[in-house]
Amino acid sequence: MTRRHRLSHGDWESAALRLDEIICAHSGEDPFEEALQLLVAKLMHESGGAASPFISHDSDCGPASRVNRLLRAAEERWPGILDRGATTRLSAPELLRCASVLNGVRLLADDLVGLDAIFEFMVSKAAKGAKGQYFTPRHVIAEVVAMVRPGAGERVADPACGSGGFLRHALRQAPRCSVWGFDQDTRALRVARVMLAASGQSTAVVTRVDSLRRAQARHSSEPVLEDFVRRQDREFRGFDVVLTNPPFAGDVGSEYAEAYQLARGHRVERDVLFLERCVELLRPEGRLAIVLPHNKVGGERWAYLRAWLLERIAVVAVVGLGRNTFQPHTSQKACVVIGCKRSQARRPPCDEEILFFINERDGKDQRGRLVYRADGDGIDHDLAEATPLVRRRLQLAQGRI
Repeated sequence: MTRRHRLSHGDWESAALRLDEIICAHSGEDPFEEALQLLVAKLMHESGGAASPFISHDSDCGPASRVNRLLRAAEERWPGILDRGATTRLSAPELLRCASVLNGVRLLADDLVGLDAIFEFMVSKAAKGAKGQYFTPRHVIAEVVAMVRPGAGERVADPACGSGGFLRHALRQAPRCSVWGFDQDTRALRVARVMLAASGQSTAVVTRVDSLRRAQARHSSEPVLEDFVRRQDREFRGFDVVLTNPPFAGDVGSEYAEAYQLARGHRVERDVLFLERCVELLRPEGRLAIVLPHNKVGGERWAYLRAWLLERIAVVAVVGLGRNTFQPHTSQKACVVIGCKRSQARRPPCDEEILFFINERDGKDQRGRLVYRADGDGIDHDLAEATPLVRRRLQLAQGRI
């Protein structure tokens, strides 16, 4: 028997579960597509400042007509976030039941954390968990971006952009920076476009491409990441900033083992290859912030990886994230490694210090629900305490390498 989920106030996972339950139990349609369209319609409704309910029994038109009108308006305002001419296939009773979940929430509030949580559930349910890839909580992203501090005119990239969180916060930090997002997951890219649109940013900054494919590894005419960038930026010689949380798992195939130095003679893991690729994509003195599983930072088996990295990146800080950071999907421990690229590979100087931080208040409980401060002023986490120190160390490192 299908388990029924009650919607708890402020519990976005409950909202996502309830929507999924309604759509799956009665419609027979793709729950991701139908939920995506409903959320886009709700965003369009909220962006117009309407005080009336999203969908109600006493609407001037039927529920489906109401949703489809909002979708047409969204398609005109935010080109590219939906398939052209998309319409809901849910019946009036199903739409009204979904509206009972969405009428009581505001997706544009609280820095889009609610919208992000629903999307995370949708994409994780479809595919992401099997690849060891989970959306980075937005309070973590906000502090990491503040640490690295993209500037106007800088080229910022995320080669595993998922829902576009790092891109969105980079644009918030520096509206005149140039952002580039790449991912193979088409559904995650659609989410990224919606999130950027909801933030008032361009939707034309994300591209579907295999970021791990290098020119020397390919056996076809399929373009690589750099090809997409150079089509629009002929002066491209590397990114100024790379911000990413790459997938931790998944089979990458033998062709990558031949192309990556870190894969030769070692077990091929996706996050290791992404680390090498990110270093390659940076220009000299470019800044890197990458989320890695804890074993890559502290495990004896991965000592060769750390030695390789320290020769190429002046690591200034390692921020250990709390075990609840990626709940409710996994208790995997992870760290954020932050540094800047050396002009050439060499042994690090003996006096090159690395700051180590441990995130003691991670902003989530064991069920993955956000934990707010007692005064209600934001999510309860302590990452901001490290931000000014890391930012200063990055500035000093750039002046030395």
